[in-house]
Amino acid sequence: MELKLMNREELTALYQNEMTADFPKAELKPLSAMLRLLDMGRYDPLLITEGGQPLGYALLWLPEGREGALLEYLGVLRGKRNGGLGTRILALLGTRYGQLFGEAEAPDPEAPPEENNLRRRRIAFYERNGFRVLDYQCALFGVRFHCLYRGPEPDDREVEALHRGVYAGYFSPAHFERYIQLPLKPGEAVKPAPEWVEEAFPSLVDYEESREAEAVRLIQGFWLAHNHYHQTEEEAKADLRVWSGEGHKLYFITLGDAAVGLLHLGSRGGEIDWLEDLFVLPEYQGRGVGSQAVRLAEAMVRQYSQSMYLEAAARNQRAIRLYRRLGYDCLNTVTLRKDFPGYDYDVVREEQVYGEPFEIRKDKG
Repeated sequence: MELKLMNREELTALYQNEMTADFPKAELKPLSAMLRLLDMGRYDPLLITEGGQPLGYALLWLPEGREGALLEYLGVLRGKRNGGLGTRILALLGTRYGQLFGEAEAPDPEAPPEENNLRRRRIAFYERNGFRVLDYQCALFGVRFHCLYRGPEPDDREVEALHRGVYAGYFSPAHFERYIQLPLKPGEAVKPAPEWVEEAFPSLVDYEESREAEAVRLIQGFWLAHNHYHQTEEEAKADLRVWSGEGHKLYFITLGDAAVGLLHLGSRGGEIDWLEDLFVLPEYQGRGVGSQAVRLAEAMVRQYSQSMYLEAAARNQRAIRLYRRLGYDCLNTVTLRKDFPGYDYDVVREEQVYGEPFEIRKDKG
């Protein structure tokens, strides 16, 4: 038995031809969300084959740190069922990912008895195949679930943090707060919600010369926001020539048809794998737009480089905390500076590196 990673077209065909018949509409998230996750490198749609013949499928949502996978959908194709294939597929998935999270709809006193019996049988199936029911539940878009886990981690709190990270790494904080209750606290009511609700996600669009004026305005906004510097049009055009020149890639961050920011990738002697500049218009900040843009850039860079790099000013706690949440946890290079007499500054804080003391400074006033 083999696991074959599907492409966009194959996933679309599976969704339309099989999954819409296998799962109630309320349990199916939109195909557009699956395709977006696939583009971000966060989704593994697997076709299970044996001897070249398709037998079933498994769709898995990957955490940002690639620590295990959330098994969203598991199915055996019509005409191939009742042969123990589900058990064999789960064994393969356990070997491939090491850790598997699962969610199974919880029995509900208001549901028909036959529906509750089906839910209990589903949970029992997973328990027979090495999953355990965790000590917390969750509610996703108004539906209560038991949370399941198969893997080596014995601490449910550690599993909960990994599980939560799957959703927190995709949705904006506001959307997560509104629709995702993970964990669902004891006695906490499930928030009523419609079926899966997609928020407006940004896209990265290649810079074109016909949009020079837009890019110039955004570059001026970048310098005003980062350095309180009112850049002239000529200065912004000079930056634009560099940011869009050889060894660089410049993208508009768009929501719908509106350009709401810029993302600039550059090369420092090798691949174009440095996140040089990121800017989101102030009125669009705090909505996860920058985080999603970084993830889209990572999906592109991952195709040709093992890492993506960035620099942040040591005094910029907000940026450092953002990038740390996005998984940037390796100190690659450290920039040191010596200030000469006459430079007036404030000390923001003190840190130690290898036991040596350093100051983080900002301009006076």
